[in-house]
Amino acid sequence: MEAAKFNALVERLSARAQRFPRLYRLQVLGLALIGYLYLFGMIFLALLLTAGLVLLCILQPILLVKLLKVIWIPIAFAWTILRAMWVRFDPPEGRALTAAEVPQLFKEIESVRRQINGPQVHTVLLTEDYNASVVQIPRLGLLGWPRNYLMVGLPMMAAMSPEQFRAVLAHEFGHLCAGDSRMTGRVYQQRILWARLQQQFEQRGSWAFKPFFTRFAPYFNAYSFVLARAQEYAADQASVQVSGVEAASQALVVAGLGAQYQASQVWEPLWKRARFEEQPAQLPYASLVGAPLSVSGWNDAPLKLREALERETDWSDTHPSLNDRLKALRAEASLPTMSGPNAAELMLGERLQTYASEFDEVWKLRVSGGWREHYRQSLVHRDQLAALEKARAESALDEEQSWQFALLTEQVHDGKTALPLYRAFNQDYPKDSRGQFALGRLLLDEGDDAGLKLLDQAMAQDSEAIKAATQYAYHYLMRLKRKEEAGRYEAKWRARDALETMANQERAEFKPGDEYQPHGLTEANAMLLCDSLRRLGFVKTAIMVRKRVRHLPQYPAYLLFVKKRLFTRVSNDKAMLQIQQAVNENGGV
Repeated sequence: MEAAKFNALVERLSARAQRFPRLYRLQVLGLALIGYLYLFGMIFLALLLTAGLVLLCILQPILLVKLLKVIWIPIAFAWTILRAMWVRFDPPEGRALTAAEVPQLFKEIESVRRQINGPQVHTVLLTEDYNASVVQIPRLGLLGWPRNYLMVGLPMMAAMSPEQFRAVLAHEFGHLCAGDSRMTGRVYQQRILWARLQQQFEQRGSWAFKPFFTRFAPYFNAYSFVLARAQEYAADQASVQVSGVEAASQALVVAGLGAQYQASQVWEPLWKRARFEEQPAQLPYASLVGAPLSVSGWNDAPLKLREALERETDWSDTHPSLNDRLKALRAEASLPTMSGPNAAELMLGERLQTYASEFDEVWKLRVSGGWREHYRQSLVHRDQLAALEKARAESALDEEQSWQFALLTEQVHDGKTALPLYRAFNQDYPKDSRGQFALGRLLLDEGDDAGLKLLDQAMAQDSEAIKAATQYAYHYLMRLKRKEEAGRYEAKWRARDALETMANQERAEFKPGDEYQPHGLTEANAMLLCDSLRRLGFVKTAIMVRKRVRHLPQYPAYLLFVKKRLFTRVSNDKAMLQIQQAVNENGGV
């Protein structure tokens, strides 16, 4: 279903749900039952057909030889359905906590759970994310018997007061039990379940389900979307029930701004140090818990809060906008202050530093390669910049050298230092889209409207710049409350995104009815690809063609047929992986 049709359907359903809430919930429940009936009905028909064929063989033995050729088909069909339905849901990742380690946290969780009559939590996980969530993993797939996981992010706990974090816990429990009954929470879970099932069916190539899911999934998604959004409001009310309006509204503000704040105060400065440090001397989680940060102390906090309040509810996200959620709580938007210990200090106690150290060790292992590469690349950039500075002192730089000089200056130093260089480059080479884009975005950072014209020129010169340029322009104009102008850039972004989506869909399937052409590779590239495939050993024959595409034809779509040699022991999955690697060795063709 196209985005515009989906949005229109959701709007109509939202109005219906407000007028007839109980009837609407029954309609959603009916849709979910239809999905189950289809799956089990297909299994029943397959088994019935199998039984019929077996009975026919018994009554007419003369047909046994002929029917043996087809009797396996309905059995295989039923097995395909059962295999697709038996979806394995991987449990969420995180550092498992126990009541013995952090009794205060578990005491708080149990207190909140009892206040709103929430379900029992089986596992509590501490995560590295700025987030909190509740996940139910069904032990028996579609048959249910869920195991409840509560994930609490250490960065979020460090940013919130105990009262605010208590509101967050109530919100997460509210997802499972808020509303007139528990049906809303259950439909919320079914929405996630059907999305996962559809993904499993598509990955396994279950052709029998494609016509059904093509029609059913978008409508169930739209119908349940309205309930999912209503469930967010209901979960917010659970926060109010436990913590009061003030703490609940403050938690929404901190949850909305805190990730940006920590990114600007911890993560961005930390990665800038990679230009000068071969190994990180400062660690992020130790910084977060060692000197707790309060959003109210952020110089950009008033601006970021205003931007968040001006952001409208998006039909692509079940979470309503901050402004709509605060209105539903009848609360004023304000920057919360925090005095005393934060939630992490109070609820994790003496184990806080231990957990931060554990996360820092994991983080170091995860980023060590990228950090060293960043540092090594920075050394290369400084050497290249020094060489260009020397060349510039001796004679004028050409176009490519001038561009590299400005670009390296920004990478080694910052945008302000590079701004006059980009300005000079754009003056010397006014039709170069790279200079137009770079100067345009930096001028917008300086609050200069002239950057808009330059971004427009960059988009006209290079369609690849459209999405990035429109994002810069949109956010700049929204900061200035120029919504009408921002809307034009948003429309450009959506048009480009729709074009790319159609292009991706066109390249996602290769059908016999499509028009195919010779691959069009240069002789040198073709020989390189042949050599890479020949080295795999299991490839007997390889044929490549190019599909004629309508959308973004400058980016070709290739189809590669590979026939394996007889008696090769490599699995199809491993063969696919090795073939993909061989293609990537040649620049992805």
